[in-house]
Amino acid sequence: MITPHNSRWQVAARHPDLKAAYADDYAATLLIGSPLRTIADDADADDDVRYIAGLLATIAWFMPNGDDWSNPYGPFATFGDRRSAVPADFVEADITVLAEIAEHIPNLILRSRVLDVAAIAGDSALRATRHAAQLQALVDHGVTSEAMTHDAEQWDRGLAVGVRFRGVASVQLDAIERQLVEASTTSTDSGLAVSAARMLGAHRLGLPHASAIAVRLAEHAEGIESIAAQHILEISAEWFRRAGDPEAAEDATYSIVQRLIAESKATEAFRASIHLEMALKVLRTLPRTARERLGSADLPIELARRIRESGAAAIGKMRVFTTESGDLGDHVTELIAAIRSEDPVESVRRFAGIQSFANLSAARTEAEQRERQFPLSSLFGKRTLSSDGRTVYRSPVSDDATIYGEKASIWEGMIQHYQLRINLVGGIVLPRAWRQLSTDHRLHIGDFQALAVGSTIVPSTHEGVLARGLHYGYTGDFGTAVHLIVPAIEALVRLHLLNAGERTSTINADGNENEIGLSSLMENERVVDIFGEDVTFELRALLCGPIGPNLRNEVAHGLIGDSVFSSSVSVYLWWLTLKLVFMPYWNALHDPEAAEAREPTTPERESQ
Repeated sequence: MITPHNSRWQVAARHPDLKAAYADDYAATLLIGSPLRTIADDADADDDVRYIAGLLATIAWFMPNGDDWSNPYGPFATFGDRRSAVPADFVEADITVLAEIAEHIPNLILRSRVLDVAAIAGDSALRATRHAAQLQALVDHGVTSEAMTHDAEQWDRGLAVGVRFRGVASVQLDAIERQLVEASTTSTDSGLAVSAARMLGAHRLGLPHASAIAVRLAEHAEGIESIAAQHILEISAEWFRRAGDPEAAEDATYSIVQRLIAESKATEAFRASIHLEMALKVLRTLPRTARERLGSADLPIELARRIRESGAAAIGKMRVFTTESGDLGDHVTELIAAIRSEDPVESVRRFAGIQSFANLSAARTEAEQRERQFPLSSLFGKRTLSSDGRTVYRSPVSDDATIYGEKASIWEGMIQHYQLRINLVGGIVLPRAWRQLSTDHRLHIGDFQALAVGSTIVPSTHEGVLARGLHYGYTGDFGTAVHLIVPAIEALVRLHLLNAGERTSTINADGNENEIGLSSLMENERVVDIFGEDVTFELRALLCGPIGPNLRNEVAHGLIGDSVFSSSVSVYLWWLTLKLVFMPYWNALHDPEAAEAREPTTPERESQ
């Protein structure tokens, strides 16, 4: 059925107020939603205009879900068991109107999203045609710096659709591919070139131009400081590999290492430590044959030595937000208010700093005081049962028994107190703060990927794993987050012990080499030198040993059940990992002067 050109809805869509609201091609889609919502809420406006404005505002505020093909747009905000709209909430009449007015939306990016929503939620027989029109809107807009800055996710989504529906959208897909190739090979804007190259690589497009893309990116990296050039050179290396030139890829990667080492020699101690750690992290991605070819076979050992001299993993410290309220409800409310910021990075920093790390010294002192106050309690052994009734721990009989260097009874008391911390912070404070953070800001998987890449503490082999784990937690899927984060933390601990010159594997009588598990790794006292006594206590108490949450064992052996999706332990682990990953990232790029102390045992406090 052909819709009359001047249908009721098309006439309303051309209303001057609507055209003014979404005509700016340089405005991010999210920002267009506000003027549209203003029209929708205007009681004096025409009813048809208000209806269309409401539909378009809802679509403009959808939160892209990255690589999720089935649900590409999520709610803008969630409030406990409630949420804002998603495409599935539109009824058939809404989709019909959207399809009718799409061609009259002058903002081509918004038009592309509207057509995508109509294809997703509408008649399946019309899906391919609507997807082709979705891509055509992007073709007509063209690849620009502004688009790649504000609405890159719409091109990512368009390419994913084009690849899936290549049969009917091949012309449009080819046109977008040509635009991206041109941007990545000829643009003088390094940001645009990098974004275009990354997008092509993510969708396996542009391969005939791989060499030209790689060379052009390497040229953009010249004359840029090491940290800024690292991302460009990493993508350049990926394109050299796609071009079938592994040596050029290795050279680009090694160039990052050289830049970081050179910069470490020309800066103060703390920054030097950060650059050396990052250099070793990148160097470990090169195979041994490449390091030998480049004359740097012994460089990992040398870098590890220099890192040990500068204090190993530079976690640093951050300010902790506190209030003077005595009532828990008021205290939490004030903490949540304190973390809010219009800048998403600043909000994450405040969220990470909403509590300090658990204090080992304070936990020990409190446990010792309780034992002195109730001396008879230490005479009776403690027994810990698993969730299915098995006895998994009994207090040692000997008074000289120790756990991680602490008297066994004292360690038991410390863990008991630590569990209270998890229940309070992970069960009350963090869920409310997380809900506010995730409502205020739309963070994508790419944001967490950049965080993992930029954090010196994260192994290069597990950047994607940790990024996804953190992103899953941010979206509220704490169960999936735990299953990704726990093994990644084990890899993180193992890497930094290796960097400190410690063995992390054993060779048995048959000559087979096996990795040492996390609980045994955490018995190595060098972890205190690397991570500080407080972080070490957190990792030992949360992940290792049967008298605590013992998450490593629970996850590794499939003992953890559905409670993982909503437990205070899961929320706490996700927050703790975000804090661990974010602090080196922040200190390296923003606040090195505030992080001279390696061991965060005495965090600064910021009163609000």
